[in-house]
Amino acid sequence: MCKLTCCPTITFKSFTAIITIVDIVMFIVTLAFGMQTGGRTEFLSPTIDTLVKFGGRTVYDIVARYQVWRFITPVFLHANFLHIFFNCFSQLIFGSQVEVMLGTKRFIVFYFLCALGGNLFGGLFDKLLGVSVGASTAIVGLLGIFIAFVIVNWNRLDTNMRCFMMCMVFFIILINLVFSVGPSDGTSAVDNFGHLGGLLTGTFAGMFFIIPQGAATLYEKRVKIIGYCLTAFFFILCSVLYYVIHKK
Repeated sequence: MCKLTCCPTITFKSFTAIITIVDIVMFIVTLAFGMQTGGRTEFLSPTIDTLVKFGGRTVYDIVARYQVWRFITPVFLHANFLHIFFNCFSQLIFGSQVEVMLGTKRFIVFYFLCALGGNLFGGLFDKLLGVSVGASTAIVGLLGIFIAFVIVNWNRLDTNMRCFMMCMVFFIILINLVFSVGPSDGTSAVDNFGHLGGLLTGTFAGMFFIIPQGAATLYEKRVKIIGYCLTAFFFILCSVLYYVIHKK
């Protein structure tokens, strides 16, 4: 039913399906290694220590131990049942559409690029003892490519289509913000800055990942170059700031 109504293009061999299965398996594994019990814990929540051991984003391990892979591994981890449920549901819907748009190989690169950008930007605001996990940095990045699609094809879309697509994307982003109120400082379970970083990465990278409809015009070539420049600037700036802010 979900395939027919929400993600008709998905197949079991698609990367979207595979990465979702991996997320679910990793969630089960982390619960098996250590699950929170008692108190006011969320339903089916791995312990903080377990999430750290399996690659959650932590300032100390990245800066002091140079474990830079922790900018990627959080996409395979989730904090509780609702967290993984909504992330997997969103991933199946948006991921299946973007995978068809880009092709599987390019989609894999785009997915992890958004995850890296989201975790890098979100990490700028991390507290020393905080840990962040979740595929939402990559998932929100998938929304960014729809913004990029409108930018790249601006001269090819009529006014109604531009308005519809932009309103749709911003409405989804607004819903995400409404249900994600809270600081990304360890007092909230929501990594708002990670989401924003993923969105920016998806928008910037989408400007050169998207193939124009037809022969590329001068405008579309310029958009592609600007996308490359913005993406490079974003990653360089965030990388430098991350170590400047947290090195102490």
